[in-house]
Amino acid sequence: MKHLLLVVLAAAAVVTDDLPPSCDKPVYCDSDLLHHVQMANLYPDSKTFVDLQMRKDENTTLNAFQKLLDDTNNAPTQGQLRAFVNEYFDDSGELENWTPTDYNDNPAIVNKINDENLRQFAKDINNIWPTLGRKVKPIVFEKPDQFSFIPVSNGFIVPGGRFKEIYYWDAYWIIEGLLISGMEETAKGMIENLIELLKKLGHIPNGSRWYYQERSQPPLLSAMVMRYYERTKDIAFLKKHIRSLEKELHYWMDTQIVTFSKDDTVYTLLRYYAPSTGPRPESYFEDYDTAQKADSHEDHTEFYVDIKSAAESGWDFSTRWFISPEGDNSGNLTNIHTRYIIPVDLNAIFANALENAAVINAKIGDLGRATHWGFLAKQWRYTIEKVLWHEKDGIWYDYDTLNSKHRDYFYPSNLAPLWMLAVEKEKVTKHAPKVINYLKHSQGLDYPGGIPVSLSRSGEQWDFPNVWPPEVSIVIKGLQGTKTVEGEKMAFHLAQEWVRICRKGFLEHKQMFEKYDAEIPGRFGGGGEYSVQEGFGWSNGVVLECLDDYGDVMTAYDTVEPNEGLKVLPLQAEKNEKKSILAITDDDSEDSDSEDSVNEQ
Repeated sequence: MKHLLLVVLAAAAVVTDDLPPSCDKPVYCDSDLLHHVQMANLYPDSKTFVDLQMRKDENTTLNAFQKLLDDTNNAPTQGQLRAFVNEYFDDSGELENWTPTDYNDNPAIVNKINDENLRQFAKDINNIWPTLGRKVKPIVFEKPDQFSFIPVSNGFIVPGGRFKEIYYWDAYWIIEGLLISGMEETAKGMIENLIELLKKLGHIPNGSRWYYQERSQPPLLSAMVMRYYERTKDIAFLKKHIRSLEKELHYWMDTQIVTFSKDDTVYTLLRYYAPSTGPRPESYFEDYDTAQKADSHEDHTEFYVDIKSAAESGWDFSTRWFISPEGDNSGNLTNIHTRYIIPVDLNAIFANALENAAVINAKIGDLGRATHWGFLAKQWRYTIEKVLWHEKDGIWYDYDTLNSKHRDYFYPSNLAPLWMLAVEKEKVTKHAPKVINYLKHSQGLDYPGGIPVSLSRSGEQWDFPNVWPPEVSIVIKGLQGTKTVEGEKMAFHLAQEWVRICRKGFLEHKQMFEKYDAEIPGRFGGGGEYSVQEGFGWSNGVVLECLDDYGDVMTAYDTVEPNEGLKVLPLQAEKNEKKSILAITDDDSEDSDSEDSVNEQ
């Protein structure tokens, strides 16, 4: 046991001298220029500076800044820094608006929807795609060293708001929505953009910016490829890209694997781990300021690694990554210890990616490789069962290697093995009743505005009361994955409820949002490091996903007289006093909530 503990600690240790900077572009990742500008708070959002383009080459810019430091005894004023940035940087942007060539203002999905109000809602969401379409300007290809943006060849859909680049895991639900909208070529181009990034960097970065170079996001590339193939039957696409999918699998196994012990047995699974020096460039001030409060080494390296590792998860930030001195998920960002946590969703996604590699190789006739990846997939499913399944509670939990215990908290990611088909068929049959029972009694379904991402009101944006569309999708798809009548009924109920919630918000604000409020149906969420973002790619995709699954039976109202309001029956009859959604009418757009400015959150 002592030896096994040393294995865990060695795997979790951070050796500062061995760490690279956040990226290979000093101006944007590792320079006195970055530090001084970001710490001067020239912009309300730290991301603004690192998204600017240089007017001149990197060496000229850095040399000019060094002269400014020499002339000011290393203490330039905020005014001097602002003048420098205005002279050497430009905010004209790297992208131009782009309307996808396969956009159709009346896609086939509309004809699958029986309810007139929901048909219009589907059209409204479909009409958002062109507003989010972007293409890289030619100058970025001509002078790539003057931009933080990593150029890609095809047009793409941005998430929305401040997110003006491709984001890895956002792309999964965006692509789902595009395929449902009949935009196969746009979806294909987005996948090939990600593969282009993979070939350039050796992995797919968090987003298509150089400052994301040293971290990735949930490895959903093969799942995107399979969704595309299921819609198009494009076997040539599979043949063309299978080696790239395998390249990504090797990256995760080479860099993110951790070996640990549980019940006197050694296991190997993945964790999020993004080791590099310094704060996140796009949140430099915030990270630097928080690090001063953290109980860490003098250079705060471990804090910076944990904060970047949490960002790699997409859940930035959440109590899900907090380990307090007492070993629970209380505390604040100074208690972030991502590298010690084995996440359910990451390993479920990876097990699915291994299985996809097996399936694709089989389809193209490479049975040897199919066998290899199939064996690893089965091994991964086995380990998920042994390590993450909690028999008493009847659900999968993240595992804390620091304290050798399950993290028995409600997070929608707990259902990820069913969503990603990362459970053996006989185990699905065995576990399904327990999972359904767990979900019913979790309190996660008790809120009128959707399924909260956690039950901890920490102030972090990946905690209560925020509802994140991808996690709603995971729960719905996970329930479908139980292959039970009750699970399917719950999935339908939650999908219909979610569509109604998003429609209410759309009627009030004429926008789809990145996140919502579990306590007030249709209201945008809050918390975190930035204001709520409009758009929004994955929110559009999840609503279309729900309509694609249930549009033929889903309704906007429980009554044919919408002016009488809507009362959705609660999921459990014994909870009649807890309505799962508030009354919604077309007149609700005039209520006081609609007057709130989005930017006030």
